[in-house]
Amino acid sequence: MPADLNTPEAVEHFRKAARAFTQSATVSREAALAVLVKEGIATKSGKLTKRYR
Repeated sequence: MPADLNTPEAVEHFRKAARAFTQSATVSREAALAVLVKEGIATKSGKLTKRYR
Protein backbone atom coordinates (compact mmCIF):
# COMPACT_ATOMS: atom_id res chain seq x y z
CA MET A 1 0.00 0.00 0.00
CA PRO A 2 1.49 3.44 -0.96
CA ALA A 3 2.32 5.95 1.71
CA ASP A 4 -0.22 8.67 2.44
CA LEU A 5 1.09 11.73 0.63
CA ASN A 6 -1.51 14.03 2.14
CA THR A 7 -0.07 14.08 5.63
CA PRO A 8 1.55 17.25 6.96
CA GLU A 9 4.84 15.36 7.24
CA ALA A 10 4.74 14.29 3.59
CA VAL A 11 3.91 17.82 2.47
CA GLU A 12 6.79 19.24 4.50
CA HIS A 13 9.17 16.59 3.13
CA PHE A 14 8.12 17.54 -0.41
CA ARG A 15 8.61 21.25 0.30
CA LYS A 16 12.12 20.66 1.63
CA ALA A 17 13.03 18.46 -1.35
CA ALA A 18 11.62 21.00 -3.83
CA ARG A 19 13.49 23.84 -2.12
CA ALA A 20 16.77 21.89 -2.23
CA PHE A 21 16.28 21.03 -5.90
CA THR A 22 15.47 24.63 -6.79
CA GLN A 23 18.50 25.94 -4.93
CA SER A 24 20.85 23.52 -6.69
CA ALA A 25 19.25 23.95 -10.12
CA THR A 26 19.39 27.74 -10.04
CA VAL A 27 22.84 28.28 -8.59
CA SER A 28 24.12 29.28 -12.03
CA ARG A 29 23.05 29.50 -15.65
CA GLU A 30 25.08 26.37 -16.37
CA ALA A 31 23.35 24.41 -13.61
CA ALA A 32 19.93 25.48 -14.85
CA LEU A 33 20.78 24.51 -18.42
CA ALA A 34 22.08 21.12 -17.24
CA VAL A 35 18.72 20.39 -15.61
CA LEU A 36 16.82 21.44 -18.73
CA VAL A 37 19.04 19.26 -20.92
CA LYS A 38 18.66 16.29 -18.57
CA GLU A 39 14.87 16.64 -18.70
CA GLY A 40 14.86 16.93 -22.49
CA ILE A 41 13.55 20.48 -22.56
CA ALA A 42 16.64 22.16 -24.01
CA THR A 43 19.64 21.16 -26.09
CA LYS A 44 23.22 21.58 -24.89
CA SER A 45 23.41 24.80 -26.91
CA GLY A 46 20.43 26.19 -24.96
CA LYS A 47 17.74 25.93 -27.62
CA LEU A 48 14.40 24.28 -26.98
CA THR A 49 14.05 20.71 -28.17
CA LYS A 50 11.56 19.99 -30.97
CA ARG A 51 8.93 18.88 -28.48
CA TYR A 52 8.88 22.32 -26.81
CA ARG A 53 9.07 24.55 -29.89
